[in-house]
Amino acid sequence: MDPNRSLEKVSVIVCAYNAKDDLRECLESLENLDYNKKEIIVVNDASTDGTMKFLREYQRQTQIDIKIITNENNLGVAGSRNAGIQHATGNIIAFTDADCVADPAWISELTKGYGHKGVVAVGGKISDKAVTNIWELLAKGHDFVGTQEAYVSYIQGCNMSFDRAVLKKYMFNDELKYGYEEALLCDYLIRDGYNIYYRPQAIVHHKHRTNLLALLRQKYLRGVSSIWYRRKQSKLFMFKRHIILLTALLLVPFLVLTKIFLYLSLILFLVFTCSLIRDEIIFNKTIREILYTLPLLILVEFAHFGGSIAGLLKFRVLKTTIGN
Repeated sequence: MDPNRSLEKVSVIVCAYNAKDDLRECLESLENLDYNKKEIIVVNDASTDGTMKFLREYQRQTQIDIKIITNENNLGVAGSRNAGIQHATGNIIAFTDADCVADPAWISELTKGYGHKGVVAVGGKISDKAVTNIWELLAKGHDFVGTQEAYVSYIQGCNMSFDRAVLKKYMFNDELKYGYEEALLCDYLIRDGYNIYYRPQAIVHHKHRTNLLALLRQKYLRGVSSIWYRRKQSKLFMFKRHIILLTALLLVPFLVLTKIFLYLSLILFLVFTCSLIRDEIIFNKTIREILYTLPLLILVEFAHFGGSIAGLLKFRVLKTTIGN
């Protein structure tokens, strides 16, 4: 254990795109962190909703130093994180999102993870903000990494940190604007012999999408990105449950031939549904919550599946290498 790492300067990077309604609560929570050796960097990713105006006003009012970086063009999450990294001066670089609120001890607890052998990245627990509607309930628990403090193979984007020297060596792959860039980075770190640590005492509270269209768009883009990521890592071309769903749908035209195809399709759809339920149990949802949201969960998962199909066409059939 190296207790000195808990005394190092930490750069906290927040990427913001059209986030003026969420930023005040996020920045106030960072201002109230109990860790003094910190700098806060906000990357405004070419927002169009008044985010920049809000940031300038907040910068004038706050007692702490906040760096504001503005992207002339929308770069997406990975590109914005890379832009923030270039301006970071801390030995540890931490990331959260504009729609997150950090516990006062967030950074103090994250830095303790670096005392473990070979650790170059530490992530924390992502707790759900108070659920106010069914769409937020749908996403409850999905930011899952682990149940206890341990070495892990990946950490989530809105609660993660890295040793700056190692991070600058790898950076985030910014080919896509949305999703899986942190998973790819973590894969590279594990491949090269580094350790990643999960410290659930380091908590941020994450707000979820509050309406159906926003949730569907989020899941669709995640589906597209999942195919990009799997191609990068030479993994199975598609999530297993999406392969099951695809097979079930491909059997539909043959239902008129014999009932066997109907039974097979229904069985496959049942397996697909059971896979969703299994994940919901892992995410610590109650049986009541699962039953209440299951029909909508299937609908949202179809958006994820649709994104996967689009990703297959884009990255596997058309062999596109760079996408937005």
